[in-house]
Amino acid sequence: MRVASLALRTTLDIQRSFGLVEDKGDYIVLRTPSVPDYWYGNCIAMPGPPADGDLDAWERLFRAELPGCAHRVFLVDGIDGDMGAAGRFEAAGYEARAYDVLSAEAPRPAGPPAEGVEYRPFISDSDWAAGVETSRTVNAGSPGYSRGYVERSFSAARRAVERGDGLWWGAWDGDIAVGQMGLFIRDGLARFRNVETHPDYRRRGICRSLLFAACDAERRRRGGLRFVIVPEDGSVRRIYESVGFGYAERTVDFCRKPPEA
Repeated sequence: MRVASLALRTTLDIQRSFGLVEDKGDYIVLRTPSVPDYWYGNCIAMPGPPADGDLDAWERLFRAELPGCAHRVFLVDGIDGDMGAAGRFEAAGYEARAYDVLSAEAPRPAGPPAEGVEYRPFISDSDWAAGVETSRTVNAGSPGYSRGYVERSFSAARRAVERGDGLWWGAWDGDIAVGQMGLFIRDGLARFRNVETHPDYRRRGICRSLLFAACDAERRRRGGLRFVIVPEDGSVRRIYESVGFGYAERTVDFCRKPPEA
């Protein structure tokens, strides 16, 4: 399947570091055997938004390709936010979501970094353990974020980092990971994922300082890169725009959580 979307292209790049990507020609299957409860790592990418009557066919396809999964996630290759016949999916319990994709080639600092905070990649067992605890704190009460899931997810990320596929950056107040984000690079594209700030350290400029530190270090090390990020919601978009990120495209996905979530 030819991929047009910057978001989907970089999602597939990261997925190749975490699990498996199988191009079936008319669609793409993502599998993460080490983290079977990672909804967006066990899903199907479709070439365009659904048309009327596609719900049953898409669900049959998902059951055939990912029979052990109770959730359903379809990623849509597109750049304009077209959701197609989303109504049928929403009536069947799906959430249809559109996200603005942001990118930057020359991020800039947005004010002085927060005092007393160190910005560096994860390097030790204790760093990764701190990252797990911060992620659990950030996502407390969110569906699907059990301790087991977070630990498996971070183990997969660490393996990818140790293979040289990317880095996991942290903002450190002593041994506390007060902010963190993964950065994975392939073919000149650098995609951020899991951008998190500890609730006790928000509104101090830590996220934007960490974002710039990671971008600046990789530009110095690798040369020209295009950095890509997909904000989870509009409330954090201004953070990325403050360091030079701008609109690139609008992407869509459909998610139905498992019954137990």
